[in-house]
Amino acid sequence: MSESFWQDVYAKHLQHPDYGYPLRTPEPMSTLPQDYQDNGLQIGDVGIVDSDGQFDVLFNICKRSDNPLHENHGVPANFQPVQHGDVKSSNNAISASPVYSHGIRRILQPENQRSADYEFTTSARAGAILILPQGATSAKLLSPEQFREVAMESAPDWYEFAKKRYGVQQLDRSLYLITGFYKTRSWSLGSFNNPTGATGKIWARRNDSHPNSYPLEFEFPADPHHMDDASGSINQTVFITGFKITFSSWFQQPIVLKVTESETTWSKLVRFFMTCFSRLRSIPGGHKQRTVISKLRR
Repeated sequence: MSESFWQDVYAKHLQHPDYGYPLRTPEPMSTLPQDYQDNGLQIGDVGIVDSDGQFDVLFNICKRSDNPLHENHGVPANFQPVQHGDVKSSNNAISASPVYSHGIRRILQPENQRSADYEFTTSARAGAILILPQGATSAKLLSPEQFREVAMESAPDWYEFAKKRYGVQQLDRSLYLITGFYKTRSWSLGSFNNPTGATGKIWARRNDSHPNSYPLEFEFPADPHHMDDASGSINQTVFITGFKITFSSWFQQPIVLKVTESETTWSKLVRFFMTCFSRLRSIPGGHKQRTVISKLRR
């Protein structure tokens, strides 16, 4: 199966209303500047989630155009850095415990002869799990809606900039704007998708030579990964919060939603009819009445 398949499975089943969108590959890309290698993703980053589930940073809306991050590829047209406002931070945002999807149940007293530190059973055909031996820290904007307005105004320029770097097919018509994150030093994660209905147990045992590493083992086909950063840096981003910016060749305006939101059928219909009306007005002899478009409230 492709890498993008596994990221889709992992994200679908582990996306959390409080934590945000999960990354199957939490480490920062090796091509990023040293401060990213040391600290991981940052508030204001704009980029895509690639097929491995790793966040590829295009630029940061809070950094100047001459920042080292922008040296290789530059910034979009009409780029102006913005102030991100107050940030709320927490050193124990997620406790040192597993996060897992519906259908997975933790066995609090493992019965496995191999003395597993964590043991689970699953009744679901598909799911995902994340173990954080040292928990996770977090940082979030207190007023993220400011970033939504910036995204709505600048998204067309961002999309054109991204197209030049990735092409339309790899871009998949979506960008992400980070307003917060959850980071850790070490993690173990895995996902599974078994159409045949194969289920069973899942274990995680501490690696004696790496005390903060708990590799996952499955009784059935799965996609496990783990990391114990010996440097001690809290630079592994396991969840991001922010906005997903989706473009459509039919609709005139991009869709900007929180990463845990979905566009409703009603809002799709409203946007569809607004677009049709706008295009009719552009036809010679069409209706010239001024249209007032109100922001939908959910």
